[in-house]
Amino acid sequence: MKRIDVPKELLWDYKDAPDDLIWRLQRIADFFPAYGTDRDTVELLYQFRDRLRLEEGKYRLIGIYKEVWDEKTRKGSKGQ
Repeated sequence: MKRIDVPKELLWDYKDAPDDLIWRLQRIADFFPAYGTDRDTVELLYQFRDRLRLEEGKYRLIGIYKEVWDEKTRKGSKGQ
């Protein structure tokens, strides 16, 4: 599984982020979409969305970001 780096701006209460994927994803999700909109992070946020505490709007927003990334990937592979 990919390692997710938590931006330093989100670690005000930690020197380093805990080595726990769900903790890292939750911290990023709390500030989504200001952070975490890259493809790998969106994939993991979407994959683990049922294990994260998300507001309804963020739950849907992560899904929209995933759809856009998936569409970009499909379009990119058609041109090759």
